[in-house]
Amino acid sequence: MEKTGMRLGAQLYTVREYMKTREDFKNTMRKTAAIGYGCVQVSGAADAPAETIKEMRDETGMDVIITHSPADRILHDTDKLIEEHISYGAKAIGIGSIGAYSHDPDGYKRFCSDFAAAAEKIRSAGLVFSYHNHRFEFEKYGDKTGIEILLENSDPEALKMTFDTYWAVAGGVDPCKFIRDHKDRIFCTHLKDMTVKDDKQTMIEVGDGNMNFEAILQTCCECGIKYHFVEQDIVTMNAFDSLQRSYRNLTEMYFG
Repeated sequence: MEKTGMRLGAQLYTVREYMKTREDFKNTMRKTAAIGYGCVQVSGAADAPAETIKEMRDETGMDVIITHSPADRILHDTDKLIEEHISYGAKAIGIGSIGAYSHDPDGYKRFCSDFAAAAEKIRSAGLVFSYHNHRFEFEKYGDKTGIEILLENSDPEALKMTFDTYWAVAGGVDPCKFIRDHKDRIFCTHLKDMTVKDDKQTMIEVGDGNMNFEAILQTCCECGIKYHFVEQDIVTMNAFDSLQRSYRNLTEMYFG
C-alpha cells in the first residue's frame, strides 16, 4: 500500500520458519503478495539465491527494497553482494546489528571503522548501507547513546538506519522525536507494536498494542521517510495471519 509517497512492506524475517527451502521461499513470497504488501525486506531466507529472489520479485510484483545480509559478506564479498542486490532491484543492503562488537563506545567506533570501506563501496554503487537498531543502542555513555556514537562516527551519506520503532520505545526513546532529529539518516522503519502481558513488555501485531503509530507514521511522512516494513520477531499466531492482521490495521489506520 502507498500513501503520500510512503510504501508499506513486509519484513520476511517474520515468516522465516516458512523459508527453509527455495520452494518455501517462493510460496512465502506468493502468500505475502496475496495479503497486499507491495514490497519486502528479504531476511531469514538463507537458501534463496539472487536468481530466485529476482524470479519471485518478477512473478509477484513485490519490490525487494532491502535485505539483511551477513556481516562477513558485507566486509569480504562486497562486490558480489552489490551485484546480487542490483540484479533484483534492491535499494539497500542491511545489517542486523553490530554483532560481536562490544556494546560500548569503543565497540561502536570499531564497527564504524571496520565497515567504512564497504559502506563507501555500497554508496558508490548507488545503494544504501542500512543499520538496524535494537534496544541496546539507546544505552547512554555520558551524554551520548550508542546509536548517536555510531551515527557520529560514520559517513552520513554511506551509513543510514533501519529504524526499529519498537526497540526505540523499549529503550525509552520517543520515536517521533528521534525521527525528526535524525530524518536524514533513516532509510526505512520496522513496525511492530508493544503491549504488556503478565506484567512484561512484549511484541504484538501493529495496531493491537499501545504505540501511537498514527503519530509515528505521520512524522515519517512529514520527514520524507518512504519505506516501512512490518516485522514480528515473536508471533503468537500463524505468522502469515500476523502479517495479515498488521496489514489490515495499518491500512485502516493510515495507508488506506
